[in-house]
Amino acid sequence: MLDSILDALKSVVKSRLFTLVVAYILLFSVLIGRMFYLQIIKGEEYDQEASLQKQKTKTIKSARGKIYDSTGKLLATNEQTYAITMEDSGELTDNPSKNQMIMTCIRLLEKNGDGMDLEFPIILNKKGKFKFNVTKSAELRFKRDIFYAKSVEALTEEQKKMTAAECFAHIRTSDKVNTIRFFNVAKDENEDGVIDEKEREGKDEDYTEKDALKIMTVRYALMMNTYAKYEPITLSSDVSERTVAAIKENSAILPGVDVSTEMNRVYYDSKYFAHIIGYTGLISSDTLAQIKEDNPKTEYTAADQIGKTGIEKEYEEQLKGTKGYETLLIDSSSRIVSKEKTKDAVAGSDIYLSINADLQKATYKLAEKEIASILTSKLVNSKSHGTKGKKASGILVSIYDVYDAILQNSIVDVTQFSQNDATDLEKSVYNTFLSAKKTAINSIKTQLTYSNKTSGENLSDALDDYLDYIFSMLRTNNVLNGETLDTTAAIYQKYNNDTCSLSEFLINAIKNNWINLDTLELKEDYYSSEEVFQKICEYVFDEISDDTAFDKKVYRVMVNRGSITGREICMLLYDQKVLKMNKNTYAKLRTGMISPYNFLKAKIRSLEISPGDLGLTPCACSVVVTDVKTGKLLALVSYPSYDNNKFANSVDSDYYSKISTSSASALMNRATQQKTAPGSTFKMVTATASLEEGLISPYTTVHDGVKFDKINKPWPSCWSSYSHGNINVTQAIQHSCNYFFYEMGYRLGNGKENIVDNEKGLSKLKKYATQYGLTSTSGVELSEADPTFSDTDVVRSAIGQGTNSYTPVQLSRYVTTIANGGTCFDLTLVDKITNTKTGKTNKNSANVKNELNFSSSTLPAIRSGMKNVVSRGTISSLFKSVPVTVAGKTGTAQITANEPNHALFVSFAPYENPEISVTVQIPNGFTSSNAAELASNIYRYYFDKKARKSLLNKKVTSPTLGTSQVTD
Repeated sequence: MLDSILDALKSVVKSRLFTLVVAYILLFSVLIGRMFYLQIIKGEEYDQEASLQKQKTKTIKSARGKIYDSTGKLLATNEQTYAITMEDSGELTDNPSKNQMIMTCIRLLEKNGDGMDLEFPIILNKKGKFKFNVTKSAELRFKRDIFYAKSVEALTEEQKKMTAAECFAHIRTSDKVNTIRFFNVAKDENEDGVIDEKEREGKDEDYTEKDALKIMTVRYALMMNTYAKYEPITLSSDVSERTVAAIKENSAILPGVDVSTEMNRVYYDSKYFAHIIGYTGLISSDTLAQIKEDNPKTEYTAADQIGKTGIEKEYEEQLKGTKGYETLLIDSSSRIVSKEKTKDAVAGSDIYLSINADLQKATYKLAEKEIASILTSKLVNSKSHGTKGKKASGILVSIYDVYDAILQNSIVDVTQFSQNDATDLEKSVYNTFLSAKKTAINSIKTQLTYSNKTSGENLSDALDDYLDYIFSMLRTNNVLNGETLDTTAAIYQKYNNDTCSLSEFLINAIKNNWINLDTLELKEDYYSSEEVFQKICEYVFDEISDDTAFDKKVYRVMVNRGSITGREICMLLYDQKVLKMNKNTYAKLRTGMISPYNFLKAKIRSLEISPGDLGLTPCACSVVVTDVKTGKLLALVSYPSYDNNKFANSVDSDYYSKISTSSASALMNRATQQKTAPGSTFKMVTATASLEEGLISPYTTVHDGVKFDKINKPWPSCWSSYSHGNINVTQAIQHSCNYFFYEMGYRLGNGKENIVDNEKGLSKLKKYATQYGLTSTSGVELSEADPTFSDTDVVRSAIGQGTNSYTPVQLSRYVTTIANGGTCFDLTLVDKITNTKTGKTNKNSANVKNELNFSSSTLPAIRSGMKNVVSRGTISSLFKSVPVTVAGKTGTAQITANEPNHALFVSFAPYENPEISVTVQIPNGFTSSNAAELASNIYRYYFDKKARKSLLNKKVTSPTLGTSQVTD
């Protein structure tokens, strides 16, 4: 039996089945063992590895530092808002899916009243044409990116010359290797040559050009952000709660899109401080690229806010703070499993300005009242402009200028006239406009013919104005090529002087290769001059057909011709809710019981319509107030101003369009950027040079001969037709005697027998201007124009003429140096900076540029003359109510007989122990007494607390000294 069993076993072992069974058992055992090892022994470890495929580091934004005034009043802070961000999650791998997701997100934003914050170098204008909206250098960098070139220099000439439309088409349709590709083209095929249906879905041709451009904008921003791995871009900031809800509800179909908490910048009393503080905004791709080039390790990403102007820009490094970081553990489905904070964000430092907020606001309000006072005193109920073109002091402001300004500066928005909800009056005006525009275009067509030779001097003012606008438009749009256009050519000069027609000029421009054929989209074929001319004409009429700026030219003609009346314009102010509706006043306007002239004059005086809104001359002012002992600024006012909240975080495009096209130039910081001739305020420099060079002593007298005939004709004269007699330097400053200072300039230039060494005289004059700080910027921590010291005619330069030109802050440093006895500061706006983490405060002091080392008698003689200007001169009545003694100097800068003179006043007080200086500049302010009157009100506000309320509440009246002659 045993043998039988053994035989059977042998038989089984020898069989093939046994071998197969054993093999299976061994393999199964290995499998079980491996499973045991993986699941039991290594299960926990591998489970973690399977669920945590990768980790990424994400930044935590820091809170921006706050900005305060010198007393601790909050001027700039942060407010929590929501933003929509986007990153490439990697979940969507094909272009159609990515584009469809992006478009879905954009439509959700727009549906809920929000838009994108992103910028793109290409835009679609109102006429549906693609245009670049960046500088030429930025355009080339963009082309470098879309062609994946190593550098701008690596681009081909063809690529460099590509138009915006061609770049758009390239991005949209390209299937070439090594080129940007955001869309799938229609010929995408699989290996078998069959178009994949999945790829077909959401194809580029399904999107309009407008939508495709939006998708490109997002895709380009994501592409430019690739170096900042896992950092999202900000698609839209400060979004509504409706948008937040919509994005969250659709999160399943929006991979990579998230709602984040952002800290938006908020400015208090914005218009008073806008030029000082500036604003922040989303960093542009161009700026980010430049920063990356300068510093490859920068922490900035496409989602960051950055200081754009003002203190926000100049102190960006201190205000921005330091970002924090957290580690995110991501599973294979790109879901965040856990967060581990590795570094906390550190808030930026707080900055305390030297500015006193109450003084700043009061100065702004007093400046506005003064400008309104001057404007209404010159306003006349006719088309007359007084002595314009003959004598600057007698220029008047026509009420028709006010009517026109209301339309030109969009106080009344002409684009609303054609809307569905327009009032009956708006519709009526619009119909009149359509007829007027048709007439205007027909008139232009008669002039823009190949054979027309009617010069501007033989055209009506309206038609000449239209053609000048077209000429400017052709230059701005680069149809007239700025690189080849020769402005010295005879034909250019002839057109500029109105002695040849626009058609003649354009024909010559074509022949001289001044026309940019690329802009006209003329490239391959040969075109005759006449054909190019016709293309230019087609371009012109296409452009002006839907051009708001040209439309406003038509409205100007309508105002001048009475096609739209002053009464209608006044009523439109109520229709568009510019003025709060008063049914009684409205009815009186409609029936003629109130004249448009009286109505608008009253509204300007009440500041319901401000001079800054109108943008007429005068419409502006700047004031600088310093602490003369420290060099710190107490007030820096530029009027008119703007609301920097409309620019912070994301730009309000409608507001920007309105303010950037206004003739008031509210974005300009006039205190630091507007230069004018100093006029007679420069005479203290000449007095210093004359005393210090030993040409005179404080007691030396010069006889005023009225007409200075020691140089070749034309002879300059004193402002007064009567001689001031024999006067010394103190009296010369008091009376602002031009003759005395002509003589000083003559002596500085070693004048003899009608010969003056201008170079030597100017060199001596410049030596002392430099010591007063007038040949360098003031030191203030803002963008500032460089001063210009005169380089011609020492005799006229000695009274502040020649080519002398300075900003108010530069004149302020100069008069501050006189006031404090000779310390020339680099002025400063910053009082202290506090580190929010450590609590440590660094106090800031103005740097001393230099100390004047003058004779002990020089400054007293000058300061005494300045005191007499105020206490004994023609402006003395303006300062009777000021409780301290003021020393100052008036100045009038003449321009042309077509423009009112600039008005200036530099001063300090109290005379005995100076505390502050006040510098006032009123561009086109007619007479320096107007600047002095504003300064007197500021001194009253500063030194007389009881007078403050009445000063600020005082109604606007005519200037105290009217238009009387003031000693300058």
